[in-house]
Amino acid sequence: MRSFPSIPGRALVLAVLALSAGCERAAPAPPPPPPTAEFVLSAGDSSFWVTSLAGKIRIRGAPLELAVAGGRFYELYVADDDRSYGDAVLVGQKVYRRDLVTGDSVLLFQDTVVSRLARLYGRLHPDDEPLSPSDEPSDEPLWTATSTLAIDEVAGPFVSFSLHTDVERDDAPLWHTSRRGVLDIRTGRPATLAAVTGKAQADVERARTRVLRSTLDSVRTSRDERGERAAAMLSYYRLDPASFSVTTVDGAPAVAYALPGAGGGDAGHLLALAPIPIGEPSWWSEAAAGLPVSSADGGRDVWRHGTYEVVVRYDSLNGAGELSIRDSTSREWTLGRVPAPATRILWLDRPPLDSVSRRALDRAFDESSLYDETVRTASFRAPSRARRGARHQGRRRLPHRAAHRAVSRTGRA
Repeated sequence: MRSFPSIPGRALVLAVLALSAGCERAAPAPPPPPPTAEFVLSAGDSSFWVTSLAGKIRIRGAPLELAVAGGRFYELYVADDDRSYGDAVLVGQKVYRRDLVTGDSVLLFQDTVVSRLARLYGRLHPDDEPLSPSDEPSDEPLWTATSTLAIDEVAGPFVSFSLHTDVERDDAPLWHTSRRGVLDIRTGRPATLAAVTGKAQADVERARTRVLRSTLDSVRTSRDERGERAAAMLSYYRLDPASFSVTTVDGAPAVAYALPGAGGGDAGHLLALAPIPIGEPSWWSEAAAGLPVSSADGGRDVWRHGTYEVVVRYDSLNGAGELSIRDSTSREWTLGRVPAPATRILWLDRPPLDSVSRRALDRAFDESSLYDETVRTASFRAPSRARRGARHQGRRRLPHRAAHRAVSRTGRA
């Protein structure tokens, strides 16, 4: 005969079952995984490779300046062009691109100011000998000429740079000069205005004339002390059609000219002109995909890509940014801190990175560990009068693939 629990017993059983079911319902669901994503963020003087896959996130940082042109990955770097003599410190700068797949380096730009001075010094001082790589110059050289080149912005296939050269000679006053320029990563040559602006070239040249006239008139009529100094030095400035950089204005591409200066004091610096919009040339759509949308106060940059977003929030106190990834429901995952500013992203997931490029990129990040810590900072600086002999300060070591013994790397100006 079957027996049943008493009524109180049955009630107790039902209460326990109900409580158990309630506990199961109250247990929190596991958090969703971060969105699948892969990209390289350029921030400060470094690149950060972020991979989010199957709920796991991996981040690698390296002191690399990377670019993509024609579907190929390149590293951009600056190398010293040392032409010193026993009594002359003469160090110019070169810009190279290195194909990450083949490892081959191609010269994009060479500073000609120092090389011309080296030839002149050799003619005027025939008894002095060029230094070998292991030699040190005199502690009191007769001539000192050193250049500092900074890689500024990379926009699609174009990289902008700023160059400043200081010259000190025993037979002439102190002198320096500055200029800007744009290099075409695809061709390995300086970029022409036509290559950058396309069909807008004629309009840009007309706008350049108007902006130049307006700037000069403004300087001449300025009543403050700075304006009066600039007006007195206008004769030192000249328009160089190649002295411009590629930039953005309100999220659209533009070129920014700067009149090169040459002489002593302020005359050796640039006289910047207002940026000129260039419409949307053929290369712009690809470049724009890697640029952020900035908040009105400049405290946050957001990159939107497919079903996820990349966010960098800046901390004005320490000059860094907090990097995070956000899914379509606005849920965020904090990834860490990056140097400021974060400028652009190379997307590696749409389209997906091929196996050959992936191995090359992985190798480039591995080889960056061979660089000295100083690679992450500014380039070679001109020696002061008190330490003229310190020309080897700031020398860097490139990975074994590059056949250049003396290199320096710059961040953005």
